[in-house]
Amino acid sequence: MQVGTERQAGSELHAWRQFLARSTLWLGVLLLGSAAICWVAANWQDMTKVQRFAGTQGLLALSALAAAWAGLRLRGTPGVRRSIPGALLALAGILLGALLALLGQTYQTGADTWELFAWWAVLLLPWALAATSQAVWLLWVLVLNVAAVLWLGERVFTWMVVFEGPTVPMLFMATLNLLLLLGWELAARRWKASTLIGPRILAAIIVSVLVLSLMFFDLFERTTKGVSGIAWLAVTLGLGFYYQKVRRDLVILAILAAGVICVSLRVVGEWLIRMAPGVWAALPLAALLMAEAVWAARWLRKLAAVPQSPVPAADAEPAAASAGNAVEPADSGAPVAQLAPVAAPQIDPPWYVQCLLGLSAWLATLLLLVFVAFSGIVNSEEAALVAGLVLCAAGVAVLRSDAGPFWRQCGTAMAFCGQILIIYGLSDSTSVARASVFVLLMAAVIYALGPDVILRFLSGLLIAAAGANLIWTGLSPDLMQRDLLATWFGFDSSRLQFLWLPIAVTGAWAAAVVLTLSHRLGSKRGHTLRPLAWALLLSVQGMVWLAGGVPAQHLPAMWQLNPGGALLVVAGALLPVAAAMAVLWPRRHVLTAGVTWGVPIGLLILALFWLPSPGVGFALAWLLLGFGLNQQRVAIFGVISLLAYLGVYYYQLDVPLLDKALWLGGAAVLLFVLRALVWLVPRLMRTQAPSRRGPLPPVSGPLRWRTLGILGGLALVLIVANGGIWQREKLLASGKVVILELAPVDPRSLMQGDYMALNFAASREITRFRLGAERPQNNDDLPFALSEPADGYVMLAADGRGVAKPVRIQTDAMPHAEGEVPLRYRVRDNRVRIVTNAYFFPEGQAERYQVAKYGELRVAENGDALLVRMLGEDLQPL
Repeated sequence: MQVGTERQAGSELHAWRQFLARSTLWLGVLLLGSAAICWVAANWQDMTKVQRFAGTQGLLALSALAAAWAGLRLRGTPGVRRSIPGALLALAGILLGALLALLGQTYQTGADTWELFAWWAVLLLPWALAATSQAVWLLWVLVLNVAAVLWLGERVFTWMVVFEGPTVPMLFMATLNLLLLLGWELAARRWKASTLIGPRILAAIIVSVLVLSLMFFDLFERTTKGVSGIAWLAVTLGLGFYYQKVRRDLVILAILAAGVICVSLRVVGEWLIRMAPGVWAALPLAALLMAEAVWAARWLRKLAAVPQSPVPAADAEPAAASAGNAVEPADSGAPVAQLAPVAAPQIDPPWYVQCLLGLSAWLATLLLLVFVAFSGIVNSEEAALVAGLVLCAAGVAVLRSDAGPFWRQCGTAMAFCGQILIIYGLSDSTSVARASVFVLLMAAVIYALGPDVILRFLSGLLIAAAGANLIWTGLSPDLMQRDLLATWFGFDSSRLQFLWLPIAVTGAWAAAVVLTLSHRLGSKRGHTLRPLAWALLLSVQGMVWLAGGVPAQHLPAMWQLNPGGALLVVAGALLPVAAAMAVLWPRRHVLTAGVTWGVPIGLLILALFWLPSPGVGFALAWLLLGFGLNQQRVAIFGVISLLAYLGVYYYQLDVPLLDKALWLGGAAVLLFVLRALVWLVPRLMRTQAPSRRGPLPPVSGPLRWRTLGILGGLALVLIVANGGIWQREKLLASGKVVILELAPVDPRSLMQGDYMALNFAASREITRFRLGAERPQNNDDLPFALSEPADGYVMLAADGRGVAKPVRIQTDAMPHAEGEVPLRYRVRDNRVRIVTNAYFFPEGQAERYQVAKYGELRVAENGDALLVRMLGEDLQPL
């Protein structure tokens, strides 16, 4: 919601308190959930199984019970009645995943990762139904999609054998998300569920899957050719009608338009190549893409200007707001949600229209580059320089004229293509530093002269890249590109601090300064700087994924070895403090001293926890700047960048998982303390009148059912988890000892930490048995992968050393001879899997298990088994 033109005294103070309360709560939830996952993945052996399971289940139960209590206690406060229980249930949902990961890790049953996510989705569903929280539902949708993708991944070979391509898995994913979208829309109409984020994410997944299938994978298919096209056309027409006529959502319509542009690139491109083979087909194809984007932009803006008669769902974004127009609050005296003055009328298209036009510009630029590269017009670096300068000048001239939207789109593509050609022309003719300076000046000139937001954004990306290259060459003049690529793709921890951290910190501070400056300048000059700010934001986010942090206890040693690097680490951690002062200090007269000074002081303490994870501090800085400068998109970008960084941070190897858990968990606890202070301090200082809470209203029927759903879901989780523990402990105690030969390797699992990928030698024998088995007579037309049963039992007999060897396979565990042991096997992706394909071990102990030659199992009479430990060549435990 935008700021109204009228404000009550103290409305900004109320808005800041509300923002701090919600941000500290949700940030604490995310960090504590991430800490739990890192702690489980670390596989810390200093705690017994009972201690680990009790601690995880206790924290999970505490979160769920707190959510149920908060829902009942806050039933008389509509503003927080669902936000706090929703946040606590989201935390419980993340801890549920950590508990299941711990279960699979402890008993070595977590190799089928899709089963972990499938059980996670099943057990999380009662809480999602009870919470009525968009965050919990989005978590459930994410978990369900990951489970589906992992399940399909184990059957890719079978799908491709039967259907000659991956169309069927992609149609499965599109159908699954289409059903989820249908359910979300029904909930919006029936229970006023929020439609601001969920439907847009689901629509983007559906369109992306179908478009990718049409553009790439359908090229290799024959039997299913055309199925993807029919599905995409039906989805586009159906969703387009619904989101235009029934419930208008211009963002989803823009997503559908982007899909049309991409599909037309494939369809029309094939037709043009058949009609006129050669590179000249790229030019009309580029013109078509730009014309489509211009038409779609006009269509969307026309829809935004037409009021819609149906009443939107609760929390839905109004059409005018999604079109980039300000929306006044219903009550001018209501507390505001953003703090900056009302912005000047927007002269650029809405953000989703800019993305659509940007996609068209990117594709058109690529087609122009293809044309220039293969037409023979440019055959040397000097020719590339000349052609680049001509295209840049022509593009800028078109943009500065009174040309229509189509020609302006052409001008953007020409100017950006010209810059790429200039970079190519400079690649071998001069030094890296001189070339970077020239590219920086060239992009700055194009940025200043080209009055187009998309061209300025693309030029801003080149400015960021050139600046990064200058820093790199300054740090290491002899740095070769192959070393840079090796560092990029290899995550070389020795170079992370040296190369990526200076870029990330410098870029982050530059982005924050440009954002603040664009707001302070206002009007036209400030508006001109925004594309550069966004280019720096996106560039920094890519760099921070590669930049490792340093724990606080290692900072003195780093200072002695590399003072400049230590200063950069500290500067990155202090960025949220500077962002808070930039937005709070100008409003110190309307805010209390507790807010003006308390927020920076709290962030200063939290800076200790951002040292090992700079991306968290950067995301928090974007969140603060976005809220304080009334730029909601920057705040949303901060949330998205935080979620993305936490996912990438898990796989960074320069900080141990246990240290990550410690720092993230400590930051979460401190954030919860700050959340309590946000509520307590104003009441102690009497800057907020204590609410005179009357008697709570009676518990309504829906609230009663939601509470029972939370408690019932908790009971179900505990029953399933402890039942699984009991079954596995029983098998470990009574199962027969079986030793199998193996061959390991070493990656890192999703959520479960480091593991050895196992390939039991017995699997080869089972494959030989299956290949030699007689085919069923009625299945001669089926591929062998489907004609044989996927699961079965192999009979094992021990040799003279006690190592089990396969004797035969059969469909049931019985019958078998006296000395034989039945062991169940499964076929996944046309490969035989015995018990598990992974052995989880504590982080940092890879060398210990590299010499493993055998695996020791406990096998029950029915063929079920658990992997217990690794054995060396001498059959002794490692």
